[in-house]
Amino acid sequence: MVTPTGRYCHWCWRNAPECRRPCTRCSSLDNLADGGRCKTCRATDAVDTVLDEKTLGTQPLLAVLRDHLHAADAAYVLIAKKRSNVWRLIVTIAALPHPVTHTDLDEMGTPRSVSQVRSLLVSLGVLPERNEYAVMVRRLAADAIAGLPRREDQLALQRFVRWRQQHRPNTAPLTMAKAANDRTELRVIVDLIGAFNTAGATVGTGQQATLDQWARRTRMAFRSRRFLGWCARTGINRQLIPPPARPSGFQLGGDLGPGNDAALRRVLDPDEDVSPRLRLAVLLTTVYAVRVHRIAALSQDAIRVESGRPRIRLGDVEIELPDATAWWIDAIHDDRTHKPRAGGSGRDDTWIFPGSRHDQHILPSSLAPQLKALGVSPVTAHQASAAALITQMPPAVVARLVGVRITTASQWHKSAGTDPAHR
Repeated sequence: MVTPTGRYCHWCWRNAPECRRPCTRCSSLDNLADGGRCKTCRATDAVDTVLDEKTLGTQPLLAVLRDHLHAADAAYVLIAKKRSNVWRLIVTIAALPHPVTHTDLDEMGTPRSVSQVRSLLVSLGVLPERNEYAVMVRRLAADAIAGLPRREDQLALQRFVRWRQQHRPNTAPLTMAKAANDRTELRVIVDLIGAFNTAGATVGTGQQATLDQWARRTRMAFRSRRFLGWCARTGINRQLIPPPARPSGFQLGGDLGPGNDAALRRVLDPDEDVSPRLRLAVLLTTVYAVRVHRIAALSQDAIRVESGRPRIRLGDVEIELPDATAWWIDAIHDDRTHKPRAGGSGRDDTWIFPGSRHDQHILPSSLAPQLKALGVSPVTAHQASAAALITQMPPAVVARLVGVRITTASQWHKSAGTDPAHR
């Protein structure tokens, strides 16, 4: 860009004060375009063109979305209008002849491609809350059932999925961890049914020899135990003996390993350039055996400094952290992260690790690479720190802290020789 005062690159032209002119509409100084309008006026016109009075007459709840976009950064709106899937979805939603629903969004793209806009509409009250993990599991189950070649197997799996949903131990919303377990279990069951079909049988006529052969070559075969037990109780096939349960994974005298140990030393050094959030995550992984999915879901009110003592609440267990973590907690509370989300960046006051979707935390699959970049191996760290904790705390406390069943923690207790009854 050449001006009377000199030659500018694109970035300098946009930021140099002498290149700004009064907007023909609002008189604010800016780099003008499209008839001499500033960015704010152009963004406002773009939003009003899509969410006009006719649209709001059909979908009055979208007035909240229009106000939200008016308050967003104008540069974000203009960039989104040019090359964002978010804007495409907003235009499609505005063109609907009826108030938008979750079903409408389901038909506009993959769950991942519409997730940010969906979370924005839910946070604004345009759409009601919906448990997306439960929807995902139901969709996967429906696809898996439809993909089975034999009607008997389809009916058996359909009945099992319905039974599993009805017999959950509580009515709390399906969490990410439970949804992942359901997905893995479903995949293993479908693989087992495929093995029976290859042998010319169904779930009802499958033989133990086929099951045993399949279990020897399948690493997650133990995931079929609940399904096979249900088949026996319902009379579908009473002849099958489920594969043995998976070992507890407890390793007596576990070692953190050089990578985990180096990462722990690094985060405890105040001079190292590591964010307070990642410092806390590394400590919880390597010392307290907390799994990544539980760390990702930590809320801001789970940590505090009380009378100079840093504390953290993990489920219904509250523990005292080392004194060195006090400034981490203060820094986390003082630095409320702004995340780039649909509709513009937003301040997050809920999560320690906020995600890119409104009112949601970061995904464990996004947090784990950050820990690995510091040298942390979450699996090794969990096993080693759990082995140390079981020798210092009662099984009931370890179970709530680590996130396992009390029976599992009790087995660890016996293996470690810390239970007087098993010495």
